[in-house]
Amino acid sequence: MTTLILTHADTDGLCSGALARAVYGDARVMFSNPVSLPADIRYAGEYDRLVVCDIAFDLSLAGTVKKMLDEISGAKEIVYLDHHPLPRELSAPWLVHDTDSCGSLLTFDHFRRALDANMSRVAMYGAIGDYRDNAPLARGLVRRWDKRSLYYQAGTLSQGIEMARKDYDYKRLVLERLAKNELPSEIGDLSRQAVAASRLEEGLRDRVERTVERMQNIAYVINPEGFISKAAIYARIYGDRPVGICADYRKYRDVYDISVRSTPEVAMNELLNASAVRFGGYGGGHPMAGGGRIPADRLHQFLADFDRQIGRALAGKGQTAISVATG
Repeated sequence: MTTLILTHADTDGLCSGALARAVYGDARVMFSNPVSLPADIRYAGEYDRLVVCDIAFDLSLAGTVKKMLDEISGAKEIVYLDHHPLPRELSAPWLVHDTDSCGSLLTFDHFRRALDANMSRVAMYGAIGDYRDNAPLARGLVRRWDKRSLYYQAGTLSQGIEMARKDYDYKRLVLERLAKNELPSEIGDLSRQAVAASRLEEGLRDRVERTVERMQNIAYVINPEGFISKAAIYARIYGDRPVGICADYRKYRDVYDISVRSTPEVAMNELLNASAVRFGGYGGGHPMAGGGRIPADRLHQFLADFDRQIGRALAGKGQTAISVATG
């Protein structure tokens, strides 16, 4: 049987895809994301089996994706492994889902019988990279390894691929080497890339500290010249607000790509999507980590609206931005 693997291009997605590739050694691997998924599913027509790893259901496209997969499920095997919050009432026989996990942990557990037990460290790289190293399954797997080595290798992988960004050929090479259970520190120049990324991140941290803007409930930076997910984290920290946002301009589309990070008190993913859609964009993700895209001329309207929604959510819990940010 021929197999197509669609997976996300971050650390968790690379590790998820690598685990699936270790099971189906001749599979074709493509990188996808929630918005591109409907178009990428069409490639599955050429294959007998489709495996999707670590790709969230975009709220506005979930119905379309489910319909497409339902239609082809009678003719081919489909496995969809994901841990992002689902749109309400979405379920399917081909869906393997657990929000208390991550893509790589789910993939390892689903294919456990077909995988060498030593591939559990690849699952742990993904869990660490996705901040899910305390998930129930991770707590079991980590006992097989020395934690210091795991975190070193996971850090090398996560930091190293930050430099690759949209270099999908390079990421595919990394994925294929991970599928052979090679150490990230031994894959090409990943270690050197990780050191370079760490240096860039230190400069980014300093820029965010100096330029962060504060609203009532959110803190944000625009075009910080660096990794946007890291910038969102530092915006939350240095802005001393429960939600941090980084907005990075994309000239070719005239939009801002946004990354959002929040404290545990704020389940912001649905609020993010509602505000983004209200201003012609889209957004979503986890309760504490998300992203999206906003038309450039609507960014500040979006920020003001999102700030109000976060404030209402906190007020509903009897909290304020300052009390949450400072603990």
